[in-house]
Amino acid sequence: MAIKELRASDLSIDIPVSWHIYDGNGQLLIKKGMQLRSKRQIAKLISLKATRRIGVDENEAEIEAAVINNVLSPFDQIEKALSYLDRLIKIVIYKPANLERKLPEKFLELSRGIIQLCEYDLDATIGSIHFGSKYEYTVIHPLHCAILSYCMAIKLGITGDRLNAMICAAITSNLGMFELQNKLMKQAGPLRREQRKEVDKHTMRSAVLLKRMGVTDKLWLEIVLQHHEKRDGTGYPRKLKGKQFIQEARILAIADRYHAMVAPRDYRVGLSPTEALKMIFQERGSEVDETLGSVLIKEMGIYPPGAIVELANNDIAIVTRRGEDAMRPAVKSIYSSDGEKYPEPIVRDSADSIYKIVGLCGAPKGYKHDLCKLWDYDLKQKVTL
Repeated sequence: MAIKELRASDLSIDIPVSWHIYDGNGQLLIKKGMQLRSKRQIAKLISLKATRRIGVDENEAEIEAAVINNVLSPFDQIEKALSYLDRLIKIVIYKPANLERKLPEKFLELSRGIIQLCEYDLDATIGSIHFGSKYEYTVIHPLHCAILSYCMAIKLGITGDRLNAMICAAITSNLGMFELQNKLMKQAGPLRREQRKEVDKHTMRSAVLLKRMGVTDKLWLEIVLQHHEKRDGTGYPRKLKGKQFIQEARILAIADRYHAMVAPRDYRVGLSPTEALKMIFQERGSEVDETLGSVLIKEMGIYPPGAIVELANNDIAIVTRRGEDAMRPAVKSIYSSDGEKYPEPIVRDSADSIYKIVGLCGAPKGYKHDLCKLWDYDLKQKVTL
């Protein structure tokens, strides 16, 4: 048996790997048949001195004694990002007298981490938006808005400092209504008059808090100020019209709107990703910027990653990857037609008439998702002889 260290030229994006890939210590990183999703993922493998084995039976290699690590999984990194954001927000809200002048740099560091996660595996990162987390809405919402904003921004060619400013704005835009937002999550009825006034002031208050903690980036501050303006001038706080407010603010406004629809509240379940996108489509040109609404819909697909769907064979499946054909994304069955949960998610070809998507459905009662299994990052188990 020979061991060959891989080069970047040996690896391709979106093409199934033809052999198992190991790190320099012989730990299995990627199973044969999995697909790499980004240049960053390939670069990570090269940095780990990834290898393949020549002259060995791949089936024997798969059951070889080795601990498979999860170094390439994005989901732990998402949880770490949520934890970090939670700490930063609480410093800003609850320790205003002790605001650290390094806070802007810390938010910028988190922004860069979110961008790296999106570059690494955007389908998995989008998918994570549509599943629960142990963190409160006031922490989940800004992070998920940042991911959604990235989807639109990257398609529109927004990169570099502009992209960083926009992601920073996404994760800090609601600082001015942190405590009220937690209360509204439990409130089934409409906003009371005094609450409406507080909501209308939150963009200004958020910008003031950011300035107080040392933010000087004008674009970051303007996005926060403007992300609730509307083209017809009925938004707040300055009632800007048309092109008076900037593209990045309009992007964040759509991300904010989408996530507010799919996120569950104490008194209701969230809309499905497909239902939320349908509402975005219907609101284009009025509540939603027409061009940017179309960008989000095109980038997410009719059935975005994380959508729960019914297949023609009556299986219940979860969309895991967007496809070139919006009607035929990658899916994995989780429940059979007779209501039995599959021991492991099963890959189905939605382009096959037997497994085509016939509609949306809710999560089966008692279903507990395993994101690593759904997105082929289930790399923690031990493989033994």
